[in-house]
Formats: sequence, structure tokens, C-alpha cells
Amino acid sequence: MIRGVIFDIDGTLYDWETSLERALEGILREVPAAQRPGLPARLRRALADYAHVVRDGQVVDRRYWMLFLDPVPPWTAALAGGDKEQVRGLAKRFRSLLEPVAYADARPVLEALRGDYGLGVLSNSPRTVETVARLELSGYFDAVASAPEDQRKPHRDAFLRACRALGVQPAEAVYVGDSLMNDVEGALAAGLVSVWIDRYGEEYPLSEAAHRVSSLAELPALLPRLA
Repeated sequence: MIRGVIFDIDGTLYDWETSLERALEGILREVPAAQRPGLPARLRRALADYAHVVRDGQVVDRRYWMLFLDPVPPWTAALAGGDKEQVRGLAKRFRSLLEPVAYADARPVLEALRGDYGLGVLSNSPRTVETVARLELSGYFDAVASAPEDQRKPHRDAFLRACRALGVQPAEAVYVGDSLMNDVEGALAAGLVSVWIDRYGEEYPLSEAAHRVSSLAELPALLPRLA
């Protein structure tokens, strides 16, 4: 019987694509005019090189949360040859404009699930509690946890800690996330039921033990069928 549902944040509850676009729009006018042409495309390529983990030609993780730790490397790549101090200043300003945006399906689904399941969050981001608060979703969760740096997903102990915080056994918990490497493989290895949210329509082949949804809106109907 499923008693708890634990969510990843980035790419699951947090719409990074919208957040990045808004931050870029906000900072573009602060970039010297000579460097603006083509900057959005260059920065998106640099962000992919910085944050995406690729395996067998497939993106298996998008670690955009690293921008909160150090936003400078992708800006250095996008503004190659630019003044170092200016690039550093733009990168930090860009980070300050990264306002978390919740996916449209997040709040309605959390509203539908609470009361029937214990709800939790487990993220590799060191700013998990702050991000959930800025998404205005804190009130839905019984437990919110950042994985310790030495136990970040897909480390088994990260999932077990989250289960303990929520008061459920691994077999009683569903983990919902967008990362094939960290979320799907990590949750299965720790004994949780895994649900992959495929927001990019990638349709990566999954283990028979994992389940795929394209929207969180599919969860309320799926969860009662999971053992």
C-alpha cells in the first residue's frame, strides 16, 4: 500500500525553463550592446553544457540548481573573451533574477493528494527549503529535505532519509522525479516505487519497475494502482 509520495523539485515542481527565460529577459538590457546579438542561444548552449548530464546521447539529469552555487561558468562560456569582472557581475545578477516558477500542474495535484498521502520533497539542491517556500508550496508537505552533499541522489541513503522523515517504509513510498539517473534509478535501487515525469517527451526506455507520466495531473489516477 502506498502511504507517501516524495517529489523532486527541479524539473518536477519547479519550471526551470520559464525561470531561465524570464531571468535572461530581465538581464539582457544590462549586457553591453556589442555582446547581445546571439547571446540567448549561446547562453542556452552553455547552460546545457554546464548543467546537463548526458549518457548514451540522452539527457539523464538537468542540474540547473548548480546556478545557485556558481552561475559564472556558463556566462564565461557565453561571453567568451569578455571582461572577467563584468562577466562575473552579470552572472551574479542573472542568479538574483532566477525566481522559482511552479509548473501549472503542481499545485492542483498536491491539493488533490494531500489528506490521502503523506507528501514530501527530496532534492539535491542545497536550497530546497527556500525554493519550496518561494514556490509557495510549503504548506502541502509533511517533510522537506535536501540530500547531504556526500549523499546526493542517486545515493540510496538520500531516499531512505526522506522516507524516515515522512514516516514511511521505502516500499510504501512513491518517488516522482524527472531525472532518469538520480530519480528513477536512485529510487528503484533504494526500494521505492519510481514514477518518471517525462516533461520533455523523451520516452527513454524504462525498467518495468518504473512508471512514466507526462504530467503530474496523471498521478491521482495512477497512485491507487501502485503496490
